[in-house]
Amino acid sequence: MEDCLKNGTYSYRDLKKFAIQFKPLAVKVIWIAADAQVSHWMNVLDEWKTLLGDDWDTLYAAANSIYVARQNNILFSILVQYMGKAAIHKRLLLLETADFFTTQDQMLDSLTRIMADRAFGWVYFDNYYLMDFELPSGGARRAIQEQCKKRNMTPVLPPLVPFNSTEWPWRTNPKSGTGPATLKQTM
Repeated sequence: MEDCLKNGTYSYRDLKKFAIQFKPLAVKVIWIAADAQVSHWMNVLDEWKTLLGDDWDTLYAAANSIYVARQNNILFSILVQYMGKAAIHKRLLLLETADFFTTQDQMLDSLTRIMADRAFGWVYFDNYYLMDFELPSGGARRAIQEQCKKRNMTPVLPPLVPFNSTEWPWRTNPKSGTGPATLKQTM
């Protein structure tokens, strides 16, 4: 910043040099921030679990995530530690958004909509979780496969998963990509 102010500008080379020098510090700062955030929320959940007692097992929780950060959402990951994998998509929900901020009212609206959709799914389809998913998706999946076949293309589709799946909302196949998986691996 001092060089930029002194020179009245900066170059890409200047920025890259700073980034390279700062990278090891950034990793340390991220570790410190992550430890503080995780410790804080685990302390909060310890208290909530104590306060709720037996009612903890009927608790619904929703964490929100901007769409690009859903695969490593810290609060959701911590909630899973307390609620267990069986709660995922049932009582523990990750609400995705394109917004950087979600109000309490927006979160409550989303949770209310999901609960109403589940009642609708139960009444019409005898499946409580069916409405958590895009209904035309099965038909669209078939149509994609047929259209790809006509075009001599290999369809790229996720595996079929039961409507009441407890799979985590982030990538679960470590071999599905290339490159580093942690900041430390970029060093």
